[in-house]
Amino acid sequence: FFESHFAAVRLANFQVKSLFGRLVDKSSVGLLHASGHPLARELHFRIVLFSLRVLKDSRLPDRNLEWKLKDQILSAALTWFRHPPRWSFGGNRLQIKAEDRILGDVSSALVDVAGVSGHSRSSSKTLQARQELLQILLEDERSRLRVWLYPLEADRKHNMAQSAAVRGFTEDATNLLRLAWSEAPGLAIHLSTRFPSTKLKNDIRWLILNFPDKAIDEPSALEVLFGSALPADVHSQLKFLLYWAPVNPAEALTYFLPSYGNHPFILQYAMKALESHSVDVRFYFVPQLVQALRYDALGYVERYIMETAKLSQLFAHQVIWNMKANSYKDEDSQIPDPLKPTLDKFMDALISSFTDEEREFYEREFSFFNEITGISGKLRPYIKRSKAEKKEKIEEELRKIKVEVGVYLPSNPDGVVVGIDRKSGKPLQSHAKAPYMATFRIQKTRAGSDDDKTKQKAGDARPPNGNQETYEVWQSAIFKVGDDCRQDMLALQMIAAFRGIFASVGLDVWVFPYRVTSTAPGCGVIDVLPNSISRDMLGREAVNGLYDYFISKYGGEESIRFQEARTNFVKSMAAYSVISYLLQFKDRHNGNIMVDDAGHIIHIDFGFCFDIAPGGVRFERAPFKLTSEMVAVMSGTHHTHSHAGSGSGSGLGSHSPTSTQPYKWFESLVVKAFLASRPYSSKLSHIVSLMLDSGLPCFKPDTLKNFRDRFVLDKTEREAAEYMRELVRKSYMSVSTKGYDQFQLLTNGIPY
Repeated sequence: FFESHFAAVRLANFQVKSLFGRLVDKSSVGLLHASGHPLARELHFRIVLFSLRVLKDSRLPDRNLEWKLKDQILSAALTWFRHPPRWSFGGNRLQIKAEDRILGDVSSALVDVAGVSGHSRSSSKTLQARQELLQILLEDERSRLRVWLYPLEADRKHNMAQSAAVRGFTEDATNLLRLAWSEAPGLAIHLSTRFPSTKLKNDIRWLILNFPDKAIDEPSALEVLFGSALPADVHSQLKFLLYWAPVNPAEALTYFLPSYGNHPFILQYAMKALESHSVDVRFYFVPQLVQALRYDALGYVERYIMETAKLSQLFAHQVIWNMKANSYKDEDSQIPDPLKPTLDKFMDALISSFTDEEREFYEREFSFFNEITGISGKLRPYIKRSKAEKKEKIEEELRKIKVEVGVYLPSNPDGVVVGIDRKSGKPLQSHAKAPYMATFRIQKTRAGSDDDKTKQKAGDARPPNGNQETYEVWQSAIFKVGDDCRQDMLALQMIAAFRGIFASVGLDVWVFPYRVTSTAPGCGVIDVLPNSISRDMLGREAVNGLYDYFISKYGGEESIRFQEARTNFVKSMAAYSVISYLLQFKDRHNGNIMVDDAGHIIHIDFGFCFDIAPGGVRFERAPFKLTSEMVAVMSGTHHTHSHAGSGSGSGLGSHSPTSTQPYKWFESLVVKAFLASRPYSSKLSHIVSLMLDSGLPCFKPDTLKNFRDRFVLDKTEREAAEYMRELVRKSYMSVSTKGYDQFQLLTNGIPY
């Protein structure tokens, strides 16, 4: 609207042009406080482009006024880069192309107004340097957009203009660092993210160290300043932490680690940062909070947990279960953790702090759950007996359990148990243990609006208010005794974090972090995946392969149901492939891979991840599991039928399955999921670092370093995309993957 009106009147009298000049003046000031959401990118730079065109055609009588207007426009444009680099939101290719076109037009418009400068030589040089900085940042932003739009096609001939190599800008960015700092500390801090360079990062750290008061609104500055331990040169500046903007909860919790020396200012800042987040966020970090008690010499973590427990009884219960689970290092409660005395003492203090109503709820809940898990103990004498006898015993014990008001399953604190299917008991296969499955009727609530989502306090069992809708679902759960579930908890916590990362960029992939709660040493409750079957069970049912299963279940390749199922399969395969590589999931035999009714693939059982493999032997050398039958589902390639154990789907058709559109889409989603994860490598590392002293077998001395290295942060975005694509090539038809499947067939009878 404004652009067309200006184009119509730009040759009119001075008063009209002056009016547009005032509009640009006010708009430029407003952009200094604009949103940094990726979807705001096009509008932000459209306003900048309009402003530059007005400046070009205004020809103000006072040259100083032109200089001031250009100065404001440059500030408005540079404001965008105070935020961390962000990918475009979602997969709208037209949107990304429009954003790139606007950025290119802004870059060209800057050349048109290059002659606008101040009266003095110093002001002209500053204006010129700021314009140069903006040009560099615009080219970097365009380069990132091209990677996101064409993740598999670095050399594709397309209409988007090519820019110089990003690496060539690093030296220029280093030279312009002081200017960026004077413009906005956030702009300078995020230069090191856009242009990875040791010198640039060191120079930024020097600025933060010497002028901390300028950076107190930038939480990301602290990671640059501190690193993974408290440096000796920052002690005199720690007083500024009392005024610093809060970091994310995972980073705040790392400040309780011994490497930060229990410095009072750091601990107080960590407390302030944690308290700035909601109870919902604190729920997520219960395992890390309990581990932080290991280093809590001054009692800050204890106080934080106690204060949060007063806000939510459900949180208090989760903490108690987690403390019980971490009291011993082994599944049989024979080797106490050095943390056990601290946990026992704090647990007693926490329970003693309950009011009468809270204690009654606590006793009701824990008594109910102990009855449920106690069935496993009563099953042990029946281990050698038939399945029917074990099932009869489970059902007998389930009939004895009385469902008290307000009780819930630890894995489902957001729902109340209102009934038990007394005939649902099912013994699970185990040589020396007695896990079993049972089904419960759960009542949940749906809030009508965000205002209705209240954080319930003690009781949590009270009926929902009139603004909430109640509904009931059947939920099956597995109760394990003698199996440590803490590693599964960590893996699923990380999967949930990845799901949040993918959602933050609107990436259309799918994962399902089902719920696992460890409640005592070697004990836990696991939610059963609804409407799903393991690939192992498909083999036992004489299904030749995944492709045949999809055809028989959803119809031919041309059917809508098959297309929808394949779409879901590709989305889930892409997400789990990236997560499997980064977290190094092993033991990926067909018993640990599920397929749900919608066609999604779901990984389960994470007993082997990070730096541990079955038997200590790294059979599975592929970055992640990508078999011929998985590719057959994605590519729609017909294959010959083969018996279980011969690698079903090996007889692929004449055309290459990796050249099909669905497979290319899978590759692009894998690359995008990896690129979306890289900026969060530090936050993900913080979650892991807090668990390193827990004694989990997946951790070795170099676990954290290896985890960070897998993000290849030294590479540019395009290089990282090519790196991930190469991992896809290595994974497809990997000899080690097929060898491990054959090993599982021979030793455990698991078909593939």
